[in-house]
Amino acid sequence: MKRPSALATIALDAGGLILSWVMGALGLAPYATLAVIVFMAGDGLRRWYCGLGFPRVWWLFNGLALVLAITDLIVVVWLPAAYEPIPASLVFAVVFALGASGRRPIVQEIAEQRRGAPFPPERHDLRAFFRLYSWIWALYFFIRAGLYLWFAHNLSPGRAHALENMIGPVSLFVMIMSSFRGQALFQLAQRAGLLGQRAGLPTPAPDETRG
Repeated sequence: MKRPSALATIALDAGGLILSWVMGALGLAPYATLAVIVFMAGDGLRRWYCGLGFPRVWWLFNGLALVLAITDLIVVVWLPAAYEPIPASLVFAVVFALGASGRRPIVQEIAEQRRGAPFPPERHDLRAFFRLYSWIWALYFFIRAGLYLWFAHNLSPGRAHALENMIGPVSLFVMIMSSFRGQALFQLAQRAGLLGQRAGLPTPAPDETRG
């Protein structure tokens, strides 16, 4: 059997989250919870049958999708429309903050899933970089939630919604694209003295630090 590409593997691992986002964008958020559960059950059976196992990244993405879908249902009932995007950003911020505090940073796990192999355990500088980058993602979502809160308090609902629809996708696209410049970001952090001593280890290959 042909092994799926790294991109296809990540897409399947994050399938529940992608499904939740797409259904939300199509105005089908009330059905997202059921759709995510069906996807997790179907993909879970596929993984069990093929002996693929259940990596932590799979549980993370799909568990997060389920939490977001349930949060959307609660938010629609209890919060004004202007405040609806805030809880999702806060959930992502907390997830990345907790992921940065683990033994292996969340961004490192995603990068290893894409790479198809773990990074050398002696590369403490790489681990420090991934931890730093996980915190950067957490900070991004905290800032986005704060900005959306300011919009809700100070702008009309229509104006706030228009700005959220513009700033949210554009800023997220920039963050995702920056992850494809992993080596440049790694070297920048290294020159800034944020990663500690490298103990003479070689500079990583261009794809090693893409998170």
